[in-house]
Amino acid sequence: MFVFITGGAASGKSEIAEKLAVAINKGKMLYIATMYPTDEECYKRIDKHRIMRESKGFDTLECPYGLTEHWNSKTNTKVEYDTALLECMSNLVANEMYLAGRNSEEVIREINSGIKKLVSKVNNLIVVSNEIFSELQQENESNENESIQTYLNTMGQLNSYMATIADVVLESVCSIPVFYKGREELLEYENLL
Repeated sequence: MFVFITGGAASGKSEIAEKLAVAINKGKMLYIATMYPTDEECYKRIDKHRIMRESKGFDTLECPYGLTEHWNSKTNTKVEYDTALLECMSNLVANEMYLAGRNSEEVIREINSGIKKLVSKVNNLIVVSNEIFSELQQENESNENESIQTYLNTMGQLNSYMATIADVVLESVCSIPVFYKGREELLEYENLL
């Protein structure tokens, strides 16, 4: 089952995703962390979250970009996962563009390839992404704004694609799941969400 979860900042989407992963999992779980640490505070935050996930049974793969390459190297160890949770698509897209230096088409191709590989390798994939257009404001034209617009357009295309291929699509609004697709797939877990 492929579950795509979106929501605004601090909407509770991560909590829903982790609870769902634990509930539906029937084997080993993998948490694919996409945050790229830029300072000591980031490292502390990453360590704190890694410790929190360990108590839930997640193995962690740090993957700020290059999802396909990282997944291939991780699976070469013959460890098989029932459930994978990717957190979060917006970090992954930014890192692909600004750290890996890929253009929009390359980012879309790389991420779609990585997601397809994950879908084929695990029984359950949960992808968390930010809802990006609800607070969009008109910007003046500049190189920086072009870069931001390219990022937003890339995110929009990827979010649309993920929603199309996912079995379940939900948005977290104040930690309440609002289903757009596939609610019946999660009826037995609804009391956990």
